[in-house]
Amino acid sequence: MGLRLGLFQLSLGGLSVLTLGLLNRLLIQDFGMSAALVSLAIGIQELMGFSRAWFGHLSDRLPVGVLRRTPFLVGSSLAVSVLFGAAIWVVLQLAESGQANPAHQTFWIALLTVVFIGIGTAVSAGGTAFSALIVDLTTERERTRLLSVVWSLRLLGVLLATGLINRLFGQACEAGASRADVLQGLEQLMVAAPPILLVLGLVAVIGVEPRGQSTTAESNDVPSSKLPLPQLLSTMFAVPQVKRFMAVMSLFTFSMFLNDAVLEPYGAALFEMNICATTSLNALLAVGFLSGLLLSGFQVVPKMGMVRGCQLGAVMASLALAVMLLAAPAQWQLLFRAAIALFGLALGICIHSCLNLMFNFVQPGLNAVLMGVWGVGYAYSRGLATISGGGLLTLFKTMTGGDELVSYGGVFGLQIILFLSAAILLNFLDIQDFRHRMKMNFSQVMQAISD
Repeated sequence: MGLRLGLFQLSLGGLSVLTLGLLNRLLIQDFGMSAALVSLAIGIQELMGFSRAWFGHLSDRLPVGVLRRTPFLVGSSLAVSVLFGAAIWVVLQLAESGQANPAHQTFWIALLTVVFIGIGTAVSAGGTAFSALIVDLTTERERTRLLSVVWSLRLLGVLLATGLINRLFGQACEAGASRADVLQGLEQLMVAAPPILLVLGLVAVIGVEPRGQSTTAESNDVPSSKLPLPQLLSTMFAVPQVKRFMAVMSLFTFSMFLNDAVLEPYGAALFEMNICATTSLNALLAVGFLSGLLLSGFQVVPKMGMVRGCQLGAVMASLALAVMLLAAPAQWQLLFRAAIALFGLALGICIHSCLNLMFNFVQPGLNAVLMGVWGVGYAYSRGLATISGGGLLTLFKTMTGGDELVSYGGVFGLQIILFLSAAILLNFLDIQDFRHRMKMNFSQVMQAISD
């Protein structure tokens, strides 16, 4: 089951490389567009995370006896595959308009933003249903290792997408490659990628969800998921631990992804790497990430706990970011690549530990809506981090007169501070208090309704 479910994450891992790794780098470094505008257009997909709570509520409200998660997952895969093909087509138009008439770029950037709004909405629907399905099908004890397997497949998606890019952009990776070679690679990608994303998504989920899946809450006749969404959310956020968890996880997520939009441009600007070289950084990141996931799933979380695992990852990530900056003045690529691998290892430990923590902040009968709410915080934090990374880079370049090292150093330095701050704030979370308060609050609300 874990391997099949992991194919859905595999498709999302490939999508992240193709968007943030490839399209982002091409638009900023090769087509000369503003990092702030590009980060906004691509990163806005994460800002559609507000729909996650709504999709989760819809899923939880479906009657027992029907498939609650599968329709959202199938629809998500179909929409993502079609819209990603559209995104590549718009990027091709941007490349041509930049040469013919720069004034047309505004229209194409706006259209690219709309396409990524659609992609973000589709991913929100599928991601929320996917998380809820994992909660439905597993116990807390099984979940730690299943998450390691599922997210390992996401990293395999990163590696496969990197290999696909290297294959399709072969000539564009050679010295002296022309703009025409890059555009040809994009055209080939537009044909190849969408059907791959669709097939992976469908194979992952069709037939996995059993019909008639019920929850503990439903079996005890506690229909809290039937409350209107506004009342449901107000009852949840009356619990102090809900707000604390949302704040800490949002800060942690923001820290983890602040360099998303600037890492490949950093390699191009400071280490003079070509397209395939910067894309290959994702493979290093993926290998480190996979190692971190497995290490966290089988050693760190079982022995240290979820909170200590998050804190360990934060310290390691801060160290890796510092090494990336130290490697730049002498263009020491070997040290830079080692730092990328270490950063991936740290992210693997961070994300796995944080996911386990998130999956423990659930309540029977509210699996999807709670995963949706946590997903809102995750998506907005990641989206704001992506947009902020590009925006801060543009700001620092303006302030420093275009000094590349200082500008990127400003982004990475802030990231280090946020990582360490989030690690400290984790000490204020309490899962048992969350569960007790949630049960008590919903019992009071349902009692008031019945009276």
